[in-house]
Amino acid sequence: MSIRELPVELKRFAKEKLGEDDNHLIEDVNYIVDWVSKQPHLCIRQDPQWIAGFLRGCKHSLERTKEKLDTYYTIKTHLPELFQDRDPKQSKIEKSLEFGNYLPLPTTVKPDGPRVVLIRGAIFDFKKFGFQGLLKIFFMIMDISLLDDDWLNVAGQDTVIDLSGSRLEHASYITPALVKKAVTCFQDAYPIRNKSLHFVNPPPTFETIFILIKRFMSEKLRNRVMLHREMDKVFDYIPKRVFPSDYGGDAPSIAKLTKEWKKKVIEKQEWFIEDSQYRVTESKRPGKPITGLDLFGLEGSFKQLDFD
Repeated sequence: MSIRELPVELKRFAKEKLGEDDNHLIEDVNYIVDWVSKQPHLCIRQDPQWIAGFLRGCKHSLERTKEKLDTYYTIKTHLPELFQDRDPKQSKIEKSLEFGNYLPLPTTVKPDGPRVVLIRGAIFDFKKFGFQGLLKIFFMIMDISLLDDDWLNVAGQDTVIDLSGSRLEHASYITPALVKKAVTCFQDAYPIRNKSLHFVNPPPTFETIFILIKRFMSEKLRNRVMLHREMDKVFDYIPKRVFPSDYGGDAPSIAKLTKEWKKKVIEKQEWFIEDSQYRVTESKRPGKPITGLDLFGLEGSFKQLDFD
């Protein structure tokens, strides 16, 4: 069975915090694969490394892992606008990747520390690609990280959302329906333990969106959200050295990281094309089928956000 060997410090962390050992990991993966084969509504990726990511994100709770896998593929199926048509060599996707909006940073604070992700949502051509186009890129890179990043799977993630460059016109592309879908994906679909979520450099108009975002979050995630008026405040929690040189840190520049991540995504072209087949079939689900209304409520009928 092909599962990457963890670095020593991360392996120790996985054993102490997740209760993981090599034998149990293989047993758990086999158990989940067997369980999947008996679910008539599930057609999902059964790569051992992929399943291991879900197990680690769920601290090896088999019941929680089954629930999370079902939720991930259910949400994915009900959001084709975000999870279908993801060939990274499409012109729109290639061009969207050039903005460097979602950048997992190359080093962690400690050898067994969580992955730090820098999001620069305002640096995007919303007029050409829309908020939906931005979200598609986010979740493509999250999928790659879930497959390839042991630090994210084992130790979790710290997220920094730099809102520099936000303008009033950006709000016209954001609806409560899309915000709800984004938050639901981020906190419910992915088996990623979010350790902290930092919003920094908010524009004056951000208060309305911030209230809306927190409204859709679980209490657990809301308690991990922080709002900072300037980047220096973030450095009180995450050392500056982890950040790109553009922020005064030791990591490569945003331009270099953007180029590297674009290359990584494009190299996964075959993976993304294959991934389009994995989904749930609600008509085969034991019990009551799940609908988009069950997942996202009535917010799709809401109006655009209103800014004075």
